[in-house]
Amino acid sequence: MYYISLYIHILSAIFWIGGMLFTVAVLVPASRHKIIEPNRGTFFKIIGEKFSRISWILFLILIISGITNLTTRGFDLRLFFDPGFWQAGFGYFLGIKLIIFSIVLIISGLHDFYFGPKAAKLMESNSGSHQTQTFRMISSWLGRLNLLFGLMILYYAIRVARG
Repeated sequence: MYYISLYIHILSAIFWIGGMLFTVAVLVPASRHKIIEPNRGTFFKIIGEKFSRISWILFLILIISGITNLTTRGFDLRLFFDPGFWQAGFGYFLGIKLIIFSIVLIISGLHDFYFGPKAAKLMESNSGSHQTQTFRMISSWLGRLNLLFGLMILYYAIRVARG
């Protein structure tokens, strides 16, 4: 059971981080093409909504598989209420990973449910306005922060597994 859960956990993380990398490396540059540029807001609205739905499903899978990984490795969940567990080694790195993941959930909520949709809507209706540029910039930076935090989670996942 542990290996199946771990496989699902890693695959979900790959899909989530890979999707963000694909967005940065492929979709954003492609959106500047002269064919897409006039419909850039719609382009990002469609892609954003689809990736957002997938991301939130992946977050749920990551939470469930993460808990399953711990319990099938023999960790009693009561251990997590012991302050000593979080002070060194496995618990310390797991704690950092969970804190960063919590930050990702907050940033994702802000990006996916407010700033991203608002930026896309403004791009469709008033692409040159100061407000549009502000929402685009905030949305873009929230996405970048999530990618950075996602890569940090990957680092701490390695530390959890390898010490």
